[in-house]
Amino acid sequence: MGLGRRPLLSTAALCAFTLVALLCWLYTHNNEGYIIGRLQPLVPAGEQDDLAVDGVNTNPIADKDAIMTATASTTASPTITLRQGRYTGVLEPAGEHLPKAIEAWRGIPYAQSTAAQNRFRPPAPLPASTRSFAAVAFGQVCPGTKEVKYPEGEDCLNLNVFRQAGSNGGKGVKLPVVVYVHGGAFNMGRAAERDMVSFVAWAEAPIIGVSFNYRVGALGFLPSALTAKEGLLNLGLRDQQFLFQWVKDNIGAFGGDVDNITLMGLSAGAHSVGHHLMSYSSSSAPFHKVILESGGPTARATFAPTHPRHLVQFREFLIEAGVESVTERSIFEKLRSLPLATLVAASRKVWSRYQDPVCWPFQPVIDGAYHADSANTTTAETNSSSLIHDLPILNFRRGAFLNIPILTGFNTNEGTVFVPPRAQTNDQFLSFFTGMIPSLTASDLQALQSLYPDPVASSSRSPYRDVPKGFGAQWARLDAAYAHYAYSCPVLQSAHFASQRGQPVYVYRFAARAGQWATANHADETPLVTHDMDELKGRPGLTAVADAMHAAWVRFAVTGDPNPAKKKGLAKGMVQWPRFESPFRGDVSGEPTLREKEGSGSALGSVLVFGDGNDERATGRDGKRSRGKVAKVQSLSEEELRQCRFWWERVELSEGFGKRLSAEEEKRVKRDSRL
Repeated sequence: MGLGRRPLLSTAALCAFTLVALLCWLYTHNNEGYIIGRLQPLVPAGEQDDLAVDGVNTNPIADKDAIMTATASTTASPTITLRQGRYTGVLEPAGEHLPKAIEAWRGIPYAQSTAAQNRFRPPAPLPASTRSFAAVAFGQVCPGTKEVKYPEGEDCLNLNVFRQAGSNGGKGVKLPVVVYVHGGAFNMGRAAERDMVSFVAWAEAPIIGVSFNYRVGALGFLPSALTAKEGLLNLGLRDQQFLFQWVKDNIGAFGGDVDNITLMGLSAGAHSVGHHLMSYSSSSAPFHKVILESGGPTARATFAPTHPRHLVQFREFLIEAGVESVTERSIFEKLRSLPLATLVAASRKVWSRYQDPVCWPFQPVIDGAYHADSANTTTAETNSSSLIHDLPILNFRRGAFLNIPILTGFNTNEGTVFVPPRAQTNDQFLSFFTGMIPSLTASDLQALQSLYPDPVASSSRSPYRDVPKGFGAQWARLDAAYAHYAYSCPVLQSAHFASQRGQPVYVYRFAARAGQWATANHADETPLVTHDMDELKGRPGLTAVADAMHAAWVRFAVTGDPNPAKKKGLAKGMVQWPRFESPFRGDVSGEPTLREKEGSGSALGSVLVFGDGNDERATGRDGKRSRGKVAKVQSLSEEELRQCRFWWERVELSEGFGKRLSAEEEKRVKRDSRL
């Protein structure tokens, strides 16, 4: 009888042990694999006495312990040795969604914590270390202006590295590297927003993928006269450049090729990459190709730090943080001493006031030497330590940008998620743009209305009549005009200038429709670029588009050309992607008013359209879904050229001090371009 009871006791003990282990795991992880407890590195207990458990710890190595765990380390796990320590990753096995196993290192720090005295300062390097860490979970995310479910904190300058198992270089073979820069309006976002595991696993040729966090919101972008005086502008962009250098210095240990690095950015990530194109010289750039999805250097308002909008928003932030009465010389000292929660709450309140008008706070600004006189909009003098030396459009006209291969593009309906959904009248349409761009004149507004006819007053000739049920009559019109202002035309502007420098430029438009509006919205291309089977499963047409897009992105990263060496290597339904040739003439020193190129030809203004007619992700629709067309070459229409010409001629209204250049300033730009 005693023998019969032993298995029961053994089972109960096993269940209890399992339950305790499960509860411990749940305590330390959330459902996305982030570490939420404070765990220790893989070192003997005697070496942990100096680690802080509570409060802010400024010890750079000890702070990293909070995001490392030893629980997933096994003999089969990949291990890498760096100057800053030894890191053990995790093996993601091949399966239904991953055709190849992936070696992943998550949460590796690339700089010190940004807490305490490192707050509102440039990123600081990590000291050398021989300690060992388990890099199996995503690290903290930099606090932003949006509430999130994953752990945030100021110890957030961390990265993730992914490579196909068994492809660690060696024998002289080095792997191309793709570094992803996340989006989020410079106010939110995280490294894990793009599934780089899937992106790397589906690659035809082995590559290495890198993603990372950088400071956003007020902690990363707090423009003002005082911030400029302190030399603390654009800290989030400086985090990015610090990461790029870290990759150049360390990716070789993972088998990466330091001479074949591609930056890939979406939205604010693409705007960032655009600024980096203008920041580095050809000899100093730590990257060699760029992919700009829905963004570029002229795609977001880039003002001087003393622009009135930034000064007002800075003042509002100080008031919300409770430091408005502090003397100027003590403001940043006081901000560094405040609880993180106070600063985050203050930034979120300021963000909430400007989110809907799309006059977003906490943005990159011109950080070169600038004229404080608001009568001037140009910053001809530059500072060697600056990152955004001048108005981006002036850098384009001067030819002050890297001459490297570019793949860039936009989605058909970039504006849907940003414009007011219930605007009904023409006055509401106009006020949306005058709120963003106060310098628009009556003549500008008349031209705007002509290019985008009112669906109410001009219903017979307006292409913007159809709107979803419950939306205002102006919604489709606002979507089109804002998409052109903020995304499509800036993308084409980058392509125009870059294509005249001799290096290849490839432009796409993503057209597959999704969601309740059946539109191709901002960032909708993401799961196709990464070949995310969670999104593609059961959608054969979309999977075919993903096969083509993902393969093209990877080939571009590997060779600088999205086309295969042989035509038979094209994915089913894919076509040859032509280089972009601008339909306008005018070299990099040309006038703001760009003229149509003389002559005609099918190659002028040609872009590759992905997923046209596909509606497999559209919701609330009855009947058979359409697979659409995988890819087709299409030239920009005359209407699109007129609309982009309108926005290009007014780009200065969203840069510097938001004023048109004077005749004298135009002469200076032309003179500088000849130097």
